[in-house]
Amino acid sequence: MKSVEETYGIANLHLTVARGYVAKLLANTRITRWLSYHRQEYPGEFQKIAEIDPQPEALDA
Repeated sequence: MKSVEETYGIANLHLTVARGYVAKLLANTRITRWLSYHRQEYPGEFQKIAEIDPQPEALDA
């Protein structure tokens, strides 16, 4: 449990930064057009990442 507590903050920060970056990419029309043409499976998966809530439900303490 202690190991999880020690790495949670950093992991949450990484997720938040990555989520923001992916959301910014999806807001760019040229990028979404390219993805839709060349990698049809990516936009849907990127959208799922962009919608992740980095704040979990209340943790059991």
